[in-house]
Parts: sequence; structure tokens; C-alpha cells
Amino acid sequence: MAQQQNYGVKSWGKLAILAAVAAIFLTGCSRMPEPEVKVVTQVQKIAVPVVARPKPIDLADTRVYVVSKNNLEEFIAEFTDENGELAFVALSIGDYENLALNVAELRRYINQQTDIIVYYEESMKPDETPKTD
Repeated sequence: MAQQQNYGVKSWGKLAILAAVAAIFLTGCSRMPEPEVKVVTQVQKIAVPVVARPKPIDLADTRVYVVSKNNLEEFIAEFTDENGELAFVALSIGDYENLALNVAELRRYINQQTDIIVYYEESMKPDETPKTD
């Protein structure tokens, strides 16, 4: 019977030591004060490389002939002498006006796109104003 009591006392001591070590490990970090967290908002411009502009458009000259009933025979003779073959592309007055309006609309769109590109290029440039402290 004496052996059982000694065995139980040693077990309780080991268990107490084990519980103390576990308590130190589990609560060790909670005893230290937490570091103060500071939130700093900072605005940074992103450096976006500006791409070179495309080469300007180089349009070829185009001749437009106005032909009516009165000058048709004369036009056919002169045109075949200059170019060899005769071909017609006909537009009504209304279609010609629509073509002119479409070209003007394309020009407006391209100019607006160019303005947008210039705006973004200017906004991405670094600030060149000297800072005074």
C-alpha cells in the first residue's frame, strides 16, 4: 500500500509541473504589451511609361471628277487617254454629303481621343514644383 501512495504523489507533482509549463507557454505572449499600430495614409503617383506617339498619317492625293450629261463624252475621252481604262464610282449628292459628315465625325472622335491621351500623359508626369520646407 505504501508503494501506491508514493506512486500517486510523484504523478501529481509531475502533473503540476506540466500544467505550470503549459500555462507559461499559453499565456506568455499575452503578458507583453501590444505595440501601438499607426496608420499612415500616403499618396503615391504611379510611374507609367509614356509610349511614343504613332507616326502621323501620310495621305495620298486623290482626284475627284465631277461628270454630268453635258461633259460625259469629253470626260470619257480625256480619262481613257490619261489612265487607259474607264471605271465609274457614282455617289448621289446626298451620299456625298453623308460621306463628308462621316469624315468630320471621324475627325472629331480622333481629336477627342488625342485630348484624352494628352490628359493622361500630363497627369502621369512627375511634379516639377520645388518643395519648400
